[in-house]
Amino acid sequence: EMSRVLPSTIPPGSWPRRMGADLAAGYCGEATVDAFLKRVGREYPQPRVADGRRRLWLRDDLDAAICSSMVPGDIAEDL
Repeated sequence: EMSRVLPSTIPPGSWPRRMGADLAAGYCGEATVDAFLKRVGREYPQPRVADGRRRLWLRDDLDAAICSSMVPGDIAEDL
């Protein structure tokens, strides 16, 4: 019996916990993947998973990088 291959889906209004460069670029508001990758290691973190050609960024790491330049400390401390 052949198993059916189902495409993955991302519900509207949500982001996966681990993202490839294309999703990470969009999440960070970059216009292109190249623009995102040029800032990796400076403004954005290195991918948490780097296994061969597979590179994945964690949403928490991206959030920390994005928010660190705008808000000192932990955002949750103010809630």
